[in-house]
Parts: sequence; structure tokens; C-alpha cells
Amino acid sequence: MSFKFLRFGREERKNFLAVRVGRKEIDFLLFGKENGEIRVFAYGSEEVSHATASQILEKIFARIPRKMAVQELIATFDTSSFRAQSIKLTLPPQLPPRRIDRAEAFALERDTRARAERIFQNILFKESGILPKEFSLRKMDILERRIDGYAVPRLEGFKSGEIEFSVLVMFLLETALAQVEQFAKTHRISHVRVIHIAEALEAFTKETRREGVYLCIEEEKTRVAVHNEGHFLFLGALPIGAHDFAEFFGDVIGMREPTARVLQQRYFEGALSTEVQEKVYKYLLPEMRKFGTLLKGKLLEAKISLPEFVWIFGRGGVLRDLQVVFNDDMLRDLPCVRRPQTRFLSPKDVWEVGHFLGTQDSLYTELCLIGAFVLNRE
Repeated sequence: MSFKFLRFGREERKNFLAVRVGRKEIDFLLFGKENGEIRVFAYGSEEVSHATASQILEKIFARIPRKMAVQELIATFDTSSFRAQSIKLTLPPQLPPRRIDRAEAFALERDTRARAERIFQNILFKESGILPKEFSLRKMDILERRIDGYAVPRLEGFKSGEIEFSVLVMFLLETALAQVEQFAKTHRISHVRVIHIAEALEAFTKETRREGVYLCIEEEKTRVAVHNEGHFLFLGALPIGAHDFAEFFGDVIGMREPTARVLQQRYFEGALSTEVQEKVYKYLLPEMRKFGTLLKGKLLEAKISLPEFVWIFGRGGVLRDLQVVFNDDMLRDLPCVRRPQTRFLSPKDVWEVGHFLGTQDSLYTELCLIGAFVLNRE
């Protein structure tokens, strides 16, 4: 199944390197065009360990074929450095009712943006403890406007009433960006773009009309988004990620993390014996239930009906049996039309990109979504 998300960019599109900078690992994809088709010429993931992000980026650059010049760097970061969230704001109706003119529409949206920024800054400080001045506002998009419950493309020209906004706000930690910009400068990469997965997901779900709950599993967090009935909400992140499951293996079975990760991968692929597979499932069940409890709390924040499918990507292989958490107790109080079905979102679901052995590995889905987002806007 391919969602045919990608539309080709301009013909002269050059090679670009997409990197996802996490606290523990940096993933990368090198995109280029060959014979009129987009290809991935190099890909992989490097552990950060005791090295700096700059040192790992240098290591990645050394893996790029020498004949290929990188003209553009597309960067994204994990939740520890790059935060995003949908902020819903409601303005009461003003009396008497009247048609909104251009000046009033501008003022309402300006004030809404300022208010959304302040709200998210407070959320950032409460969740991370990092002072707001350490983060910079990277981007803010008003994704939805409603007047008395009806979606409108703009405020100007419409009759006033109760106005609802859905604003996607993105803040980036300045120190994280600095290392990437220095790397680009060193290698004379003239163009650097920073894209949040929320932007790419919003475009993907809108263009493909693919409704679902989207779970982007990181090392230490899980980003959550919902698209249903024309609504897109990026709900922030759960305080649990792939590393928690690896630690769980270590605590319960006594495995070191590298060995635990290999076991997780084989478990995801169904490559273990039936007996071992069942044991791993049993060991993971308490942690999966914890994940389900946290997810339920986050989904309740959406306050919209929930779609049938749950799409998982990133470092989520260990969640191959996440379906089990969607039991009657989990679904109680959740506005689900049907019992959710879990699926993994892989790069081939974003677009058919040739000569890429990782096309079925959901680890690279995030960068494929971001790559397609960039190409579609050329």
C-alpha cells in the first residue's frame, strides 16, 4: 500500500541530506535524483554515545559517496530539543454580530498567535524545566479557524460569532541548532532547513486523507498526533519511549541494552521461536499497559472523535503487539467509533523510493515524511 504522497519537485533539485538528531542516535537519509526519480543513496543511524552531535555528523558525512555533493541539509530533532503542540483557543462572540473586516481579522489572529506562544512557553517550562529564553519560536501555523463551529478558510468577510483557533506552535532549543549550522558551514552546505515532524505529518494526513492516531516512537519520548474528520492535532509527547522498553529488558531479563535491542528487533520481525516470542510478549505486557495508560490520557486531551487506525513509526518495533492495550478498559471514556487497529507506517507508505533497502523499516519513516514534505513544496 502506497499513499502516493510524493509529488516531484523541480527538475534541477540537487542532493540533500536529511538528519534526525536525537540524544542517543542520529539517523540520516541522503536523497538525490537519478534518471528522473528520487533515490536514497545512503542511509543509516549512528549512536551518539560519548561523542558530540557535531562529531557524529562528521562520521555520517564520511559515509556519503565522494562523487555526491550535498547542496542542502534538512534537519529535525527529537522532543528534548524540538517541541511542538497544537493549542486550541476560543474567543467569545462579540455583540452585536457584524461582518469581520480585514483589520479586525488581522488583529484577532495577531493576538491569538501571541497568546498561543505564551501558553506554549509555560508548557515548555513546566515539562522541561528549561527557561523559555533557551528556546526560539521556530514556526507557528494557524491550522484551523471555526466560527460557531463551522470551518472557515479565513476570518475576513465572515459574520462574527464564537471563534475557535487551532494553532500549531514549534519551539527549538538554540544549542541543538548551533551544532547543525556549524557542520553545514564547515562543509559549505549553503542551505539549511529545519522541519518538525508535526509539519510533515499535517501535510501527509491532509494530502492523503489518511485518518489515524500517529505515534512517533523516539528513544525517550513518544510523539502523538491525531487526524480525524478534517481535524489535525499534534498533542505533544508521552514520557516513554523505546529506551524504556530496552531498560525493561535489562531490569527483568538482565540484558545489556545492545543485546536487548537485537532481541527487540527479532521480536518485531517474528524471528524468535514461538516459545521465546510468547515469553517476550509476557515480559513486555506490563510496560505496554503503562504505555496504553499514558496514551489514553493524551488522547483524552484531543476532545475529538478518534479514528480507527493507529499508525506507529520510529523506534516502535517493540510495540508490534500494542493492539492488546486497546481493550475495553482502555477504550472506556475514549470517543472511538470502532476498536482501533494498529499498523506500522513504513517509508514505502510515504512514497515508492527505489534502491532503498530500508523501505520497510519504520525507523526511517520520519525522515521520509520530512523529505517528501520538502520536495512537495518546491
